[in-house]
Amino acid sequence: MTTAPDTSLTPSPGTLRPVHRITVAVPDVEEATAFLAELAGPSTVERTGGAGVVSFSPGIEVRLVPTAPAGAPDTPPRLVDIGTNHLCLRVGDIEAAVAHLEELPGVDVLGDIVTVPEGPIRGNRWIYFRSPWGTLFELQQWPDTPGYAGTTAERLHHAQRPADDAPLPTLLGLDHTGYSVQNLDAAVDHLVAHHRARLVLRTEIAADRAFMRRQFDLDVEGTSAMAMLVVDDALNLELFEHGVPGQEPPRPLDRLGGNLLELHAAPQPAPTAHHAPFGLTLPGPVAT
Repeated sequence: MTTAPDTSLTPSPGTLRPVHRITVAVPDVEEATAFLAELAGPSTVERTGGAGVVSFSPGIEVRLVPTAPAGAPDTPPRLVDIGTNHLCLRVGDIEAAVAHLEELPGVDVLGDIVTVPEGPIRGNRWIYFRSPWGTLFELQQWPDTPGYAGTTAERLHHAQRPADDAPLPTLLGLDHTGYSVQNLDAAVDHLVAHHRARLVLRTEIAADRAFMRRQFDLDVEGTSAMAMLVVDDALNLELFEHGVPGQEPPRPLDRLGGNLLELHAAPQPAPTAHHAPFGLTLPGPVAT
């Protein structure tokens, strides 16, 4: 049984601007916007100023912007490269959602559905998939009682509310936006000190090469430190510090996989972006 959505956190259509904005660079804005409409619903999508905008409750905006023309097409950054972003959709029945994805043209579902056996995300079920342009996305199904519930009073946002016309079966909404960071402690400290984030859980993960190949299409192995935070009881953030060699640096916003995180977003998107020392890409100067 899925927890009923908290409608008090859901902005009324046309009355409130986005609370938080996630900008992602894609090779074809029309293709990417249409693809997300096939998941989240046509009513969530609009096109403005050359960008595609997909809205999720409560007040989360995913903005799709074009990459700069290049002589050779980019390949997406790896999940373990610094600054890489992925979007995770929360569903109520992950098998039904995966079956739907497997019927969509160009979508590549990776590996198997994984059920986490222990720790603060015990009972979570997840799987990654590639969009038609190659970027990684994730599906996640939470248990009725989160694994971390017995160890902290803090809670992630678990009251996502889907659009009525969402085609993805049992979609509940955007579960989190995830990032690979260079320094997990520094990233957590910055978000808590300057963006009203609250730390909910931390854990350590180890994966062998066979698992990484199957689940992420990556020929690496290593350990990862992970943290999940919540901002304004609205947006969940998942941060990973991956202990793998050969990580690439963050990409600029005009390259495939480039991204920008705007917490407490201004009405207009930030005109400039910079890479914070710990790996997130943020607007304006880094607060010290």
